[in-house]
Amino acid sequence: MPVRACSFWWLLCSGLAFAQPVEIPTLTAEETKKLDAGGVVIHDLKPTDDKGVSGEALGVIDAPTTEVWPVVRDCEHFSLFLPSTKSSSRKTEGEDSICFDEISMPFPLANLWADTKSVARESPTGHFKREWSFVRGTYKRNRGSWTVVPWGADGKKSLVVYLVDSDPAILVPEFILRAAQAGSLPQVFVGIRKRVTALRASADAGVR
Repeated sequence: MPVRACSFWWLLCSGLAFAQPVEIPTLTAEETKKLDAGGVVIHDLKPTDDKGVSGEALGVIDAPTTEVWPVVRDCEHFSLFLPSTKSSSRKTEGEDSICFDEISMPFPLANLWADTKSVARESPTGHFKREWSFVRGTYKRNRGSWTVVPWGADGKKSLVVYLVDSDPAILVPEFILRAAQAGSLPQVFVGIRKRVTALRASADAGVR
């Protein structure tokens, strides 16, 4: 299985499934070209019940999926590299893996936080997906997913698909929320690339 030894605990607690296929969005030739050039493709989506924000962002990381997957799987480290994530952690409740994150908001708004339940899917071909659903927090809705699949003719790069559908329980016009989301999504991939580079450097130096 293309997952490192540290993931054994995750396999027990995340509701991991192996049989279901991992799907990716259909891309146009122009979008594929943009991704190959290092750009980010963003699809605006209709939020559930047309409330809150929803979107899908795609980017290519110059690393195999076995290196990228732990970065988006291990939610307890998100505060180290994802934009606006002030704190993050992970715990278990019964048989569920619960991810916590706190999102920094501009003054005078209070920060947002959420506990979400995660379920992961893996395949021997290096296709991975983690989906989360809302448990509690300062949202009316918070769900989404990370998908990581091989990219390129040799499959040595990774396509990452980040999907979010949320409705923060704050008194802010939705057009402002959607503009903020559009502005922050490209930075997600900047953070992932930096995190992959940092973990690779630590591994090369023999740091665990």
